[in-house]
Amino acid sequence: MIEFMRKRNLFILIVSAIVSCNIFTSCNNSFLDEAPKNELSDVSFWKTEDDVYKYTVGLYRYTLAPENHIIMTDCYTDNAVPVHVTAAQGELSSGTATSTNAYFQQVWKQAFQGIRRCNVFFENIDNVAIDQDTKDLYKGEVYFLRGFFYATLLRLYGGVPILETTLSLSDPIPARNSVEEVYEFIIDDLEKAESLLPEKQKEVGRATKGAAIAEQAIISNFLNKYEEAATYAKEVISLDIYDLYPNYGNLFLPDYENNEEVIFDRQYMENAKDKSLGSDIDQYFAPQMMGGWEAISPTKDLIDTYECIDGKSISESDLYNEDTPFENRDPRLKYSILYDGSVIAGKVFSSEGRVGDGNSTRTGYSIRKYINPANDGMNYPGWTNFIYIRYAEILLVYAEALNEISGPSDEVYWAVNKVRSRVNMPALPENLSKDVMREAIRKEKRVELTFEGVYFYDIRHWRTAEAALEKPVYGKKINGEYLWVENRKFNPNRDYLWAIPLTELDLSKGSLEQNPGW
Repeated sequence: MIEFMRKRNLFILIVSAIVSCNIFTSCNNSFLDEAPKNELSDVSFWKTEDDVYKYTVGLYRYTLAPENHIIMTDCYTDNAVPVHVTAAQGELSSGTATSTNAYFQQVWKQAFQGIRRCNVFFENIDNVAIDQDTKDLYKGEVYFLRGFFYATLLRLYGGVPILETTLSLSDPIPARNSVEEVYEFIIDDLEKAESLLPEKQKEVGRATKGAAIAEQAIISNFLNKYEEAATYAKEVISLDIYDLYPNYGNLFLPDYENNEEVIFDRQYMENAKDKSLGSDIDQYFAPQMMGGWEAISPTKDLIDTYECIDGKSISESDLYNEDTPFENRDPRLKYSILYDGSVIAGKVFSSEGRVGDGNSTRTGYSIRKYINPANDGMNYPGWTNFIYIRYAEILLVYAEALNEISGPSDEVYWAVNKVRSRVNMPALPENLSKDVMREAIRKEKRVELTFEGVYFYDIRHWRTAEAALEKPVYGKKINGEYLWVENRKFNPNRDYLWAIPLTELDLSKGSLEQNPGW
């Protein structure tokens, strides 16, 4: 009950902090979030520790929205397709997006709004009369968040302008920094955060030392800086405060949140009155029989990736039966995906007569991960916390990086098999080559972290996106044939990076250069 009240109070303060941020640090339409001429003085706000507390908590709301910009990214891979093909996500999935796509603008703007507010914090925090230890704790959180925001931008857009101070309307828009410069800036912020943050916070949901180190591992791995990624991942492991939660399925339900696997997450409130305190995850992705929009359709390709319980692929295992394809499979399949006959919220999922009708699943499958059965009917905004970083990902980053450095060592096997053993999957075969281990790790990341916004970035840093996206998309078997859904396009000379939003290029008056091909 005490922890629940802390969590509840945290989110009440988040809302008030957002209001305060909007009053004292308003913005125009530019990503730079420049202060308009009639902005109230920030100095009038920065008086007490309570001001600092509210402001800092409010910064967490600028992390990416899980619905549109994390879970949905699996639709831009061979894991899934979106139901709403004419919306922004449909364009991104099909490979037909232009630089005016709404998601390019939303992510760019939200990240830079967060960055500007971090810079406002740094420009004012030393003027507030609070003890140094408390001040350093707040600084650690904000260094983490600024690094986190820049890591989002770097992975999507490449090099972006580095802003360490707030800009006024009279300041010129700076040019883009290089990828390496942005990476070094991120690492610098995260190392500062690491040095200032505790291993555990008094309030759940706030950044910690482990989160700062873990984000360094993830962004380093994304840039194929494997030595650095392995070092940072090992540091997280060596903290000895994280572990895998025993039950994979329960990991994504609200009754089991804030457990030992969670490194950094986004917190939501149960029975929230509005969506400022709750999420749209259930509404967007729950099946229609629960009142959801069923917005993501997993592909046959993803389902076929899950092994049988003997650790063999469906093409190799004697346990696989095409007539009963979901029997004897890796348990993570049933915890992640709904298929005909699945039961959730006491109801049986069926796609019969609905496939491809424009508002229902396009493949015959829907997602189960993160769907809360207790929210049947969608009577409240969702209250399941969304996990941005968890220990399983760090274990697999560690395995991937070590294997790329020196091949399948005992540590590589340990990390991968620890993840597999949680769901009672057999250990990997011994004496694998480096190349075979690479494919095993990539498959493990895909099935372990599906619908968590990881695979989208993986196929980009592996440079396998064209192979993943240019093959046909298939769904369930209908009348003896697997349903063909669509063919998609991926331009490797363009689509590995998102476009700088066209509106931002116009506002920059030439100082920002567009990414190639856009």
